[in-house]
Amino acid sequence: MSTERVPRRPRVVLALACGIALGLVTVQHNLREPTPRDFAQVWFAARCLLHSANPYHEVGPGLAFDWQFPLLYPLPAAVIALPFAPLAENAATVLFMVLGGFAFAWALMERGYGTLFAFASMPVHAAGESSQWSPLLSASMVVAPLGLLAVAKPTVGAALFIAKPTRWFIVGAVLFGAVAFVLEPGWVADWIDAIRRNNAIWAPTVPYRAPITFFGGPLALLALLRWRRPEARLIAAMACVPQTLVLYEAVPLMLVPRTFWEAATLTATGYLGHWWVRLHLPPVYHERLSFALVGPAMVWSLYLPATIMVLRRRNEGTATER
Repeated sequence: MSTERVPRRPRVVLALACGIALGLVTVQHNLREPTPRDFAQVWFAARCLLHSANPYHEVGPGLAFDWQFPLLYPLPAAVIALPFAPLAENAATVLFMVLGGFAFAWALMERGYGTLFAFASMPVHAAGESSQWSPLLSASMVVAPLGLLAVAKPTVGAALFIAKPTRWFIVGAVLFGAVAFVLEPGWVADWIDAIRRNNAIWAPTVPYRAPITFFGGPLALLALLRWRRPEARLIAAMACVPQTLVLYEAVPLMLVPRTFWEAATLTATGYLGHWWVRLHLPPVYHERLSFALVGPAMVWSLYLPATIMVLRRRNEGTATER
């Protein structure tokens, strides 16, 4: 199957269809589980900024926005979310996923129609269910200006920057960081305190963990044998950054395939990992046990297959991007 870039008109149509489909996943999850989606906390934080309130004092267990965790996003994420603030909560989360799905599908079609199959992967579906940032940020690997938004999730943003460094990442951090300081000068201390409180809630369980710390995880660093390739640096960097042990964090890895068969393979192994986790979970959902299972499942079903794909390629490319 051709790996040439999809022409603009069908690319727009297909990307829009994928974005709407991912938005419908969010709609379905909103109807099935009327608890807030992940983006909802950032949407509420943006509303707080509009009313001169400190979001770190308003989001969390028992607070105005009753969320099971403190607000763990840096304040620039709320600044980025300001255009969504006038919308109702469900509308904001759905629109956010439509845009993220559109951007990610557009990025997948950089090398042809075949790699779009990765849009059907479990990590992308999980991102839609949770209304997560990962599809939108991952698209910066192809659409460089989206690097402006990487400051919203610094860990994943750092991995994407290492994979394909551009000036957009720096401009976004400076721009949205400056606005955040103007609106709430003490936000960094509040953010660090929120992380500390969250760690206390989860003690002794580690709430965030790097895939490299699981059995087999260090094997992902073999991707650095192809260090000139952006996707090789992406795998290694993603394996080293602490992250929530949920499948949506692996969305950037779905950009590793270069052909339909690679996309189909990584999608299939991802579902196998998901089913393995479901097989070992008790009938009543146990979040801590789920995290403990998802970590090694991501390593063996996503990181290592992606590493093998990269090792089959030549060590060609540029170490840096403009």
